[in-house]
Amino acid sequence: MDCKWLEDFLALSQHGNYSQAAAQRHITQPALSRRIKALEEVLGVPLFDRTTTPVTLTHYGERFEPYARHVLSTLTEARHELAAMMPATDNTLVMVSLHTLSVNILPDMINYLRQSEPQLNFTVNASIQGIDNHFNALIDRQIDLLVTYDLPSAQPGLEIAGGLKRSLWRYERFIPVISAQLANVLNDLHAPIPWLCYSDYTFVRRIIEPAEQRVRPRLKKVFESGLSETIREMVLRHMGMAWLPESMVAEELVNQQIIHCWPENADLICEIPVVVWANLDDQRAVMQRCWEKLLRF
Repeated sequence: MDCKWLEDFLALSQHGNYSQAAAQRHITQPALSRRIKALEEVLGVPLFDRTTTPVTLTHYGERFEPYARHVLSTLTEARHELAAMMPATDNTLVMVSLHTLSVNILPDMINYLRQSEPQLNFTVNASIQGIDNHFNALIDRQIDLLVTYDLPSAQPGLEIAGGLKRSLWRYERFIPVISAQLANVLNDLHAPIPWLCYSDYTFVRRIIEPAEQRVRPRLKKVFESGLSETIREMVLRHMGMAWLPESMVAEELVNQQIIHCWPENADLICEIPVVVWANLDDQRAVMQRCWEKLLRF
């Protein structure tokens, strides 16, 4: 049994609505439904009455709810206790970020911090997945810094927000781009523009969706991925246009290997703040120095 299923169960129990519960859990509605069904299969009983609106707990679900809360509470307590037992090291910072940010933003940030802290080592923890788990890891001191986009869907829960602090790092611009070679071909054909899009579950899709809608009639979806690097490679192979982080394609824009689609339309550029989160209780000297430097950036 995956502990995430217990959190899914409690979210659906709270909201009685799959859409709202999925939004709280930062997953798609079908994924939430699959995970709830998987939990029910493990337990061997139906936990929810799906014939009612809102969805309600069955008597099995009502009996199971306090057990789910107890398991999660005990696990959180154990994580806190084990984290407190870990020896504090003053020369290593553990970081987590969204995958897109780890490609371009994290290297710049690490380089910036090491200018004044050359002895500092960094570890990027790629095993923690999902924004909720990122914030939980930060509050539990499993990680030291979390780098993410400043979106309503990328905020800590109210129960832990008071224990965290954040700082603006920079703004990231997502711009519509296409290879120069493909642009020339399409200009001659007056054809629909092949579109390389992000998967619905990604943060990037939420960022760029308003811009996509403005030109959606001119686009024909030919490829979908959750990874910016994959989409970038498809653009470079003349497979279509896409919105990509400007920092990811800066060199290709300079040498005109790719070009900006619709440069006259500023409303098709999506700008989003990138923020760094840290734990208020982390009073290590090296962490305090790094945080002060981040605030001065």
